[in-house]
Amino acid sequence: MRKISASYIISNVGVPLKNGILVLNDDNSVAELIDRKGSVKEIQDLEYYSGVLVPGFVDVFTFLSWPDMNTGSIKSNDLSKLPLGELGDIQMIQKAINHLEAFGTKGAADFFPSQKSHDLKINSKLIIRDIHDISGIYTSKLFSEFSSTVLGRLFPNNISSDKAFCIGTGSLSSHLKLSVFEELKYLKTIKTDLSLEQQIKWACLNGADALGFDQLGSFEVGKKPGVNLITHLDYDNFCLKSDSKLKVIV
Repeated sequence: MRKISASYIISNVGVPLKNGILVLNDDNSVAELIDRKGSVKEIQDLEYYSGVLVPGFVDVFTFLSWPDMNTGSIKSNDLSKLPLGELGDIQMIQKAINHLEAFGTKGAADFFPSQKSHDLKINSKLIIRDIHDISGIYTSKLFSEFSSTVLGRLFPNNISSDKAFCIGTGSLSSHLKLSVFEELKYLKTIKTDLSLEQQIKWACLNGADALGFDQLGSFEVGKKPGVNLITHLDYDNFCLKSDSKLKVIV
């Protein structure tokens, strides 16, 4: 069992907990979330971090097989012409998966996947779901409720605090990093009043809900969402800064 605490914990199931404690079982599932009401009393075997603990991210829009693909002559409305079975250099696909893991993502949707990516995804530390494998209810939810509200560098428009946004990255052909965290920092630059709590809900819970990842998205008992630590924050306004940092804890 592991006990982890930080300046704040954003669980996505209530208000942020000041100096709260996240208790994990040996399999990294959530055993308990303790509200210490701000107390900083020492506890044996407690890991304490300066910063904010948040669940692992969910990336709802990746194209893991696209880095070596020539799409210049293919119209976006004629996807039937994509040679999906042949796409994907194995090393580039693995590099994309490594990016997701290194930058705190625990679940992702892979659009128009290559057959070559199948074993790599199964052997990764992530839950990666091919868009073709998502059941009708999740496909419908992603494209109807969330399609106009997927945010990131590819979708920077119409940001509103009252919508159920998700966060998506894309591919290594369009990004230097497949990092949900970097997308959050970018979005903060174009809508400066975004709170950290709001953005973490977009980056974790909403994506998990859209893709049907029941084990991800929040620090609820029994879930295995992963744990990220965010540091160098603007604590006065409780939001990200341009130099905010991310560390993967679990």
